[in-house]
Amino acid sequence: MENFLINTFEPQEGLWYCWNVNGALGYLKKEGSLWQTAFQVVLFKDMTDDFYGPYEAVPPKALPRSVMVGPGTGLTLHPMVSERPYLLPMQEKICLVPAAEVRLTLLFPPVLSFETVDNQRIAAFTPFTCSEAWFGDDTASGMLCISLPAHCIIWDHEAACTAPPALIRCPLVIRNRSKTPLELDRLAIYTEPLSIYEHEGSLWSDTVALDSIVGGNIEMNVLPETPESYRKIRVAARNGMRDILIRQGADFIKNITSL
Repeated sequence: MENFLINTFEPQEGLWYCWNVNGALGYLKKEGSLWQTAFQVVLFKDMTDDFYGPYEAVPPKALPRSVMVGPGTGLTLHPMVSERPYLLPMQEKICLVPAAEVRLTLLFPPVLSFETVDNQRIAAFTPFTCSEAWFGDDTASGMLCISLPAHCIIWDHEAACTAPPALIRCPLVIRNRSKTPLELDRLAIYTEPLSIYEHEGSLWSDTVALDSIVGGNIEMNVLPETPESYRKIRVAARNGMRDILIRQGADFIKNITSL
């Protein structure tokens, strides 16, 4: 299956085009060096099976429009991970004995960016609205995260492959390298070190490892497991994860935005 998010498209002058991304709509029109855009987002839980574009369509008048001035012809609607960490609750707490590991796949809603072929950003938007949560000891410390539902944790590889095409699949391995059992009831994934790939129409990120270490904390690392057949379409914002530690006992406050 082809994923149109990574295809280059050359719009005709003066025409509005629309991309339907699992129910969210991105509109664009080019007139000389002027690029107009408009976006209609949906709740993450209200995603649809629609996934096609671009096609000619004028945005509703009620949608706010923005203008960017710059050169360019061909463009793509490029997927990215959120700059904020993703926070996912486990449907059931998992326990790993020392030296045990488990593998699963996470589903991340993307940020989408209209970009010209020379990497000039025209506009970006978040197609699926999610709740937010503060992850840390209290509201004065920690990090504001994108709060995702538990069904974004996928245990079956086939189910991950058939997930909505707009979502980014993140392979995850959890390893207990401490001498005590590891219990997890939520996952916090920081995104800066993650590159994005395309394979057979699906979007993938690098493989993330969560390692339980001495002291009860969790260390995050990117594993060099991405197959060579996967085509890299977005380079990580920064390399390495070894300075990212998550305090296992940190609490989080849910539903800063109630959606």
